Amino acid sequence: MISKVCRYNTRIIPRTIFPKRPHQISAFLVSSHKILSLRYNSSTTSTSKTLKSASFAVPKDPPPPKQEPNVPQQDIDDFRATKLIQGMTDLHLAITSRASDKLNSIAAEEPNPQDCALMVSIQSGGCHGFQYDLHLSSLSKELAENEDLLVFERESGGKIMIDESSLEILQDSKLDYTKELIGSQFKIVDSPYTSSSCGCGSSFEFDFDKLAKKKSEEATT
Repeated sequence: MISKVCRYNTRIIPRTIFPKRPHQISAFLVSSHKILSLRYNSSTTSTSKTLKSASFAVPKDPPPPKQEPNVPQQDIDDFRATKLIQGMTDLHLAITSRASDKLNSIAAEEPNPQDCALMVSIQSGGCHGFQYDLHLSSLSKELAENEDLLVFERESGGKIMIDESSLEILQDSKLDYTKELIGSQFKIVDSPYTSSSCGCGSSFEFDFDKLAKKKSEEATT
């Protein structure tokens, strides 16, 4: 049975154009089949797109990795050249080459050069809460009075003596010899836990929170 409506095409064929005689029906069906074949072929023979290599191009110059701030080579050399020769501690203190040269020149004028050292201590007071006390003394004399003193020496010469509590505040700093308008003097420089100081540099304020943060970070690593 032939339906009144033909759906071989995508559009509905009206009843008025559908043939009525048998030989016309056959010819109509053959013609409709050709039309369907042409439409099918035209829809399936579309050219496929090819992806160009540029679509997957990798950046030639990737961003450089984040770098940590560099430590000056002079600081590295000063700490490497300074050794602990008396006592036991994990804290560090450095002697600059200028301070070493000055200590050596002073010791050369003493009867016993090996017994000459600079005593470094921290005391309460001053306009900023703490103040330095630096003076030359006899190494043997100071050790006889306090055997717990820590002694540091630079490889090229020059010794400093310091107690544990003072080193706790001055750790990671350096002893330098400076020449300024107010005169030449030994001076503590590059102290990471000093938040402020007076103009002459003899009095300073200590940042306890910064030191506590460092200890907390070391405890977790």
